Amino acid sequence: MSSLSYAEEEGVPTPAYVELKPNFVVNHIGDDARLKYIKTSISIRTDTTKTELIEANMPLVRDAIVMFLSSRTTEQVTGAIAREKTREEAALAVNNALEEETGITPVKDILFASFVTQ
Repeated sequence: MSSLSYAEEEGVPTPAYVELKPNFVVNHIGDDARLKYIKTSISIRTDTTKTELIEANMPLVRDAIVMFLSSRTTEQVTGAIAREKTREEAALAVNNALEEETGITPVKDILFASFVTQ
């Protein structure tokens, strides 16, 4: 019996998660031009063949997320639908940064374990 999972035997890489530590605390512009804050815990969903690439480029990954989150408006981070769009667009921002540096887009998804705005 093989130790590979069914997905690996079929040529589909096994999902893997890279937890980004420490958590992110960034400011963004509120509707009334006052600074607001986002505190979030993030994991990246990728596959086992790409975790090392993400970890080797962690400063670039963290910078892309900080720059992305700090550009969000209050409307863009309030409510479930807005947060889902933020998740999708954050994955795109990280993939764009990594593609520019490495030629690879390893991020399948950005997952928020927590997401608090103030």
